[in-house]
Amino acid sequence: MFRGFAIRDLTILMATIGLWWLSLSAEPGTTLASVLSISAGVGAAICAYNLHEWGHLIGARLTHSVYVPAKRLISPFLFSYDAEHNTRKQFLIMSLAGFAATAVFLAAFLLWMPQDQQAGRIALRAAVFLAGLTVVFEFPIFFRTLFGTRVPRTGLFKGPTIGGRD
Repeated sequence: MFRGFAIRDLTILMATIGLWWLSLSAEPGTTLASVLSISAGVGAAICAYNLHEWGHLIGARLTHSVYVPAKRLISPFLFSYDAEHNTRKQFLIMSLAGFAATAVFLAAFLLWMPQDQQAGRIALRAAVFLAGLTVVFEFPIFFRTLFGTRVPRTGLFKGPTIGGRD
């Protein structure tokens, strides 16, 4: 079901590694080195985002949540969550799994991303930005659900999404 997304994301990861390696091989200070470094840094950020999304999917799968896979490989999301057929507990665990993945990539980038390389600086700053977006957009939904009684609507699920069972 998610084979295409796994292939897509592994391809992005391998391309990012290749770009990074090529950026280190290019003559420092050249336009080519800059383009390769920027591409590698952006690729690392995309990989971090993808890890966050895979974390949500793992949480949804572990709780046997109801969800629908994204229809297109270009989708920024792997799936759409069905608020009507999932419990608050399932939603909270699915959310926490995405947050855990974010924490993993943020810690890894902080500990191991080489800041003496342009690609590393771009990747780290993008990772911090993505983690910030998680805090701004996803934390309020998480806490509203944690202290509320319903699974929130996302507006992305194609089908009935009002409410949620508990």
